Amino acid sequence: MKKELTEVERLDMAARAEAIEPSVSRALVPLTILSLILLLLAFGSEASFRETLDVWVFVIIAVVTTVMIWQRWCYALYGLSILNFCGAIGILLQSNEEYSHTFLGSMRDRLLFVLFVSAGAAWWKNAAPFVAAQSEELEKERCQVGQWLADLKYRERSEAIVEFSERSFCTGHWTYRLLDTGHYWAIAKFKIGNIRRLANFTIQKREAIHVTDQRGEKLKIEIAGRPIWAAEVSPDMRDRLLNLANENLK
Repeated sequence: MKKELTEVERLDMAARAEAIEPSVSRALVPLTILSLILLLLAFGSEASFRETLDVWVFVIIAVVTTVMIWQRWCYALYGLSILNFCGAIGILLQSNEEYSHTFLGSMRDRLLFVLFVSAGAAWWKNAAPFVAAQSEELEKERCQVGQWLADLKYRERSEAIVEFSERSFCTGHWTYRLLDTGHYWAIAKFKIGNIRRLANFTIQKREAIHVTDQRGEKLKIEIAGRPIWAAEVSPDMRDRLLNLANENLK
């Protein structure tokens, strides 16, 4: 039996789809260039029949995926996933080459293999929720999270919005903006210094946010179980964030 999603789960699915879409769009230009290069290699191939066939399979997947992105088809994520897995298979097939048996060649192949598999798994994991979020049943939720995201991006001053930053060598440098919608938190994660570069977008229950005062300029903030140990906040944002978080405990 298909699980019935709660309101917050439906909103969160639509929000995550909003965050994935820019990544798909950014893949268009490099994938178009890759498709053209592969087409030239395929037409000019003088390799064996099997190797030429492998190239053509890769070409077909790349071209079809490129077209799907151009047409804004939600199934393009599956194409991107398969394309990365094909890249991983290609690394394995060329592992018998002489250069691959050297230390540098072996390390290069292993690194590329891990990168291709990781990217393929990530696209595949996001594909099904992304496709589901485009359904007619979630049209209302898509409109709602679209408005919340616009508020997070373009409303510089609002009592309902709080902002903080994270700077970490391990996790990167990010700016978080949180919108208090009355019932939920709309949480957007941007590349620091570029509030238009969306990295993640999620909708969480109010109790999913926990703030701990570390008696300094920085706070410990926990978002849905994920801790941010040294969040950087301005003095006014610090007070507002603590007040909003304390309200959630009432």
